[in-house]
Amino acid sequence: MRFFAAAMAFVAAALVPGDRPGLPLAEGFVVAHRESVRGGTIEERVPQGETVQEWSRMITLLTINADMPPGDYIDAFERHFAAECPGAPIGPRTATKVGAYPTLDGRSDCALLPATGKPQSYFYRIFRVGSTLHIAQIGFRRVPSASDTAWAQAQLSALGFCAAASVDPVCQ
Repeated sequence: MRFFAAAMAFVAAALVPGDRPGLPLAEGFVVAHRESVRGGTIEERVPQGETVQEWSRMITLLTINADMPPGDYIDAFERHFAAECPGAPIGPRTATKVGAYPTLDGRSDCALLPATGKPQSYFYRIFRVGSTLHIAQIGFRRVPSASDTAWAQAQLSALGFCAAASVDPVCQ
């Protein structure tokens, strides 16, 4: 949630009601937190029995009304992450697509996040529709294994865009 508060510093106007990133609920996960503010929405999903404070894996879906290129948002996110974890390496970004929308995918790792005393890694996919950014972030509070990485990539690959009236199964 700290990163959501930081993200909201970039927003200016209201969102198109109902537009959001779509991602089926991962097996064994529950929605632990959902919040909407004038400039965005956040949904945080954790394994059943965990919380948004104490989690091992977390899937976060963000919609942010920020008229900026996805790369600029990621630059700001990575600066914020690096401030919380000095020396954290920033992985390369790759370009993909969600439907017709170009995306940026990437990864950020922290060997030991001072705030939690644990490693923390994020895999993300971000894309823009109009003046709205849509972001899926997969977090781990451990050094991700090869199977964790494959799981995160599979989650990101299932990401879609849900317009307000969408009947796409990923939006249900």
